[in-house]
Amino acid sequence: MLKRIEIENIALVEKVELNFEKGLTVLTGETGAGKSVIVTAISLILGERSDREYVRSHCENGHIEATFDISKMPSKYKTKFSNLINENKIIIERDISQRGGSKIKINNKPATLNQLKAITAPLAEIIGQHANQMLMNEENHLDFLDYFATLDDIKQIVANKYNEWKKASEELTKIKKKKEQLINEKELLLFQKKEIESAHITIGEEEQLLNEKKILDSIRNLMMSASMIQKIMDSDESSTLSLLNQTMKELDKMADIDNSLSSKVTELTDITYRLQDFNRDMEQYGSSLQDDPLRLEEINLRLDEIYKLKKKYGGSEQSILDALKTIKNKLIKLPSDINSHIENLEEKCQTLFGEYTQEALALSDNRKKAANYLENLVIKELKELAISNGNIRFEFIYEDDPDGVIVDGKAVKPTANGLEQGRILFSANPGEPLKSLTKTASGGEISRLLLALKSAEKKNNKLKRSLLVFDEVDAGIGGQTAFEIAKKLKKLSSDNQLLVITHLHQIAHEADRHLVAQKIIQENNRTSIIINCLDESGRKNELKRMIALPQSK
Repeated sequence: MLKRIEIENIALVEKVELNFEKGLTVLTGETGAGKSVIVTAISLILGERSDREYVRSHCENGHIEATFDISKMPSKYKTKFSNLINENKIIIERDISQRGGSKIKINNKPATLNQLKAITAPLAEIIGQHANQMLMNEENHLDFLDYFATLDDIKQIVANKYNEWKKASEELTKIKKKKEQLINEKELLLFQKKEIESAHITIGEEEQLLNEKKILDSIRNLMMSASMIQKIMDSDESSTLSLLNQTMKELDKMADIDNSLSSKVTELTDITYRLQDFNRDMEQYGSSLQDDPLRLEEINLRLDEIYKLKKKYGGSEQSILDALKTIKNKLIKLPSDINSHIENLEEKCQTLFGEYTQEALALSDNRKKAANYLENLVIKELKELAISNGNIRFEFIYEDDPDGVIVDGKAVKPTANGLEQGRILFSANPGEPLKSLTKTASGGEISRLLLALKSAEKKNNKLKRSLLVFDEVDAGIGGQTAFEIAKKLKKLSSDNQLLVITHLHQIAHEADRHLVAQKIIQENNRTSIIINCLDESGRKNELKRMIALPQSK
């Protein structure tokens, strides 16, 4: 139950503090007096998205604070939100910034918008003229029934099962379409894998082959050069080694005379040995050279193979090996057996469809049972609203689908919302057949039917909220209909807290507490909205204002 609300710097309200009790509270006032500010404030407390336009002009922030007494809420609710409840009270604060954004606190703890919606959803409901409009749209009728039957949990299960089945079905359709493409892709990857692996590519092989090829391409020139070096070194008396030996003999003679030349003898001896070694190396090198056209052909073929792989897979030996790694990874990710994969998916789809069917049929059964119960309750409520011969029936509508779920011998289309759509059929007059509510009901009948639906919901303990806010749902009605709605609201408030924003004196007359909204001009020449709780005298004057006829000129 809402105990208190404080509104500061919202719309034209500078500051208003209101206390609430059980029973029927009405809020009246001239058109444009600011009654909607209360509804706006309560909607923000219940988790409506904020807008900086709500903040009073020339103010930095708007503030709303509400206190709920949840002592009579079920233990399940208290357990669920135990971390946010303090001594059976929930104090909600909402600050809205002129710069945009808002801050939420629940019992002085920061909270998110989703947390706020979750904790307040069982506490209060705002029923405005949009509810009448929703009732006039057949697409919303099933939602009214589902809400009455508290089918949110099973609806979520059905939606989840449907989405799982739909996802698997789409994957199956996709892979069937791609079957040929996947087969071709796999064959190509296997070919490329074999092509690279059979080439046995190693880093640096190309460079070695190019060096070897360079040598083989110049083998004759190398052989001629090696032969020429041998001739220069040791072919006759004028060769390098012969001349060096002669030099050595002369240097020995000189060292015998001048021992200071001994070091030069040693130096020349070393040079001689090194040149002899060099000569033997060149001789061996020349002997090792062979003109081998078969090896050259092998090298050319291998280089050609490496060149083609480089051109195909990225331009280097490393890129070829990287491409092989990528190909192997792709092969791992590809289904090893496309047909087997399709069979597995078909089996999965069949299983998921079976699970969806089971839950969807259970949802349909719950809807049918709830529809019968709701119809009987609403018909009784309509009698109390002066529609004594009123009758309604919830009609379920199915769409044919040859591959759908079998319902009463017919295959119907599955959806995330279940197997059926629905609409309310209505008749307000005896002898008249039931017809579409949206085509037959008047504005007054729609208002009364909505009230009948809400009264029926209140008889469902699972839906028993402590506060119902009716925001001018009585617009466009009057006379006897207004009296009947007033009596129904009064009855509904006997064990509930109702806040009704109204222009009808018939409803205001039944109130336990009467609030009135007024606009005033302050000393600073600014307009402000004030809301006062009327005493008996003030209440009589307000009722007189509400029923007064315009004075003649």
